[in-house]
Amino acid sequence: MNSSPFKRITESNKDIILIPKSEKYKYVFIFLHGLFATPYNFVDIFDKNEGPLPDSFKIILPCAPIQKADFNKGNPTTSWFNISTKYNGVIFEDTIDFIQFEKSSEKIKNIINNESQFLNGNYNHIFIGGFSQGACLAFHIGLTFNFLLGGISCFCGTIFDYSQIKENNKKNLNIFVALGGKDGFFQLNYALAQIKKNIQGNNNLIIKEYPNNSHNVCDDEIRDMKIFISNIINK
Repeated sequence: MNSSPFKRITESNKDIILIPKSEKYKYVFIFLHGLFATPYNFVDIFDKNEGPLPDSFKIILPCAPIQKADFNKGNPTTSWFNISTKYNGVIFEDTIDFIQFEKSSEKIKNIINNESQFLNGNYNHIFIGGFSQGACLAFHIGLTFNFLLGGISCFCGTIFDYSQIKENNKKNLNIFVALGGKDGFFQLNYALAQIKKNIQGNNNLIIKEYPNNSHNVCDDEIRDMKIFISNIINK
């Protein structure tokens, strides 16, 4: 028996949307999956009782387009943007296709703008998060957006120098970052250095390192994200 407080809706483009069973909500959370994945890889994290988000949230899990990916030997797979394998799987900024990156960014920004209309223009009631390349995209969107969002939650990803960060977002955006000590793709030292370099002076930044975690989202990270978001909406 499903004790989730949400109703699950699957769109024709494979996006998954969770809305409260009451159909009333105050906040929106958008979560972006990683390379090779789909919303189905993450929906069960949210679609359950006592999950990380209460039923005051509408949860949107967009699906990336299917396109050629170097990490898949050039074959099509779900991907927000291409990443080259020039460093044998380790990811740095010069491995990123920023044309595809920007195209995906605009798609998600359009979702944010559309959702704001149902929240009386309260962009600070919209949160975004993601895993791996989805986390990189979430960082970019949250930090370059024209309005201050409620916050971002990023797992196993980093900020690229490419992003033209808005000063207000750089200083005031609520940010939760979870990094794995054994992540072989977005290696800890690189990811950490990029984040600290690009958002110095942010008073609402929480970075947590999980020494035994590799390139995945673990229960401890979800628990800490839940605390992060709860503290914001209960201020």
